[in-house]
Amino acid sequence: MEHGVPMILASAIDALYAAFADVPRPRRIDGCPCCMDRKVSAALHTKRLRELTPDELSDYASSALLTVGTIADYLYFLPRILEISANHGNWWPDPAVTGRVISDTDLSSWPVRRRQALEDFLRALMEDLLSRADGVYEMDGWMCAIARMGLDVGPFLDLIAMSEDRILAWYDENEGAIHRGRLSNSFWELPNEGQDRIVAWFERPPASEVIHRAYGVVFAG
Repeated sequence: MEHGVPMILASAIDALYAAFADVPRPRRIDGCPCCMDRKVSAALHTKRLRELTPDELSDYASSALLTVGTIADYLYFLPRILEISANHGNWWPDPAVTGRVISDTDLSSWPVRRRQALEDFLRALMEDLLSRADGVYEMDGWMCAIARMGLDVGPFLDLIAMSEDRILAWYDENEGAIHRGRLSNSFWELPNEGQDRIVAWFERPPASEVIHRAYGVVFAG
């Protein structure tokens, strides 16, 4: 997504920054030297959070909690990571990678205001993706991310169910895998309850009825 940011999504991003504003800037970030060069590391310590570029944050964000950093410093950078992910669809790390890292921060222990800001951001982002003809590929990645965070995929499936075109486009992305009981995105790590719920959603009304009318597909059971 590299287009004008809708007002609702922009407001949700601002709310993310506000919810995490009390997280202090890290004084140092420990990690494997090969994962962050000195120039990038210096930028993380000296630049304003919202001024960090995608290139400056990419190595840190993709290696966080694996070979670089701690939960404390990750939560400081998270609003900017999510903002870049929402506005640059080809940025690395993929949203599903960020979903894994968020899960590793123990999302259930977050203050209510932070968790609510995250969920509001994800809903605003999903609504924007669903409004765009070219948004299905990114939507698929974010659904994987949401499930990997450990969040309930149900409310997001309800949004997708409101559009027959989006149901069909998402089915087209996953057709070959769904009939094997899984989804196509290579970032799924199995087992995953969220993926199982999405597969079951495709196989039941209203999604299954939309797919049957369009393609004549009948799901077993």
